[in-house]
Amino acid sequence: MNANMEKPDLGGGRANSELLCKVKPNTQQEMVLQQLRQHPMSAAELQWSLPIADARAVVRDLRNKGYAIQTVIFPHPSEPKGRIKRYCLVESK
Repeated sequence: MNANMEKPDLGGGRANSELLCKVKPNTQQEMVLQQLRQHPMSAAELQWSLPIADARAVVRDLRNKGYAIQTVIFPHPSEPKGRIKRYCLVESK
């Protein structure tokens, strides 16, 4: 009964902008999207500027909905040799 049991191909990849799930206005997800459309921000910067408890969870949920959000390393603003990770929203045109 162990016949060829391969997993089906699910297509993978990110959804294009036509297939993105809509985000309701006045939600944490919409607030994070608005901030990331302006400029890259770290999880801490998002939490300091918005009334959200866990920015990483919001970004995870947005990624699961198909939004292309990359994590990019930037120089630390106050430590010369330090680095921080910021989220960057990649929007297709």
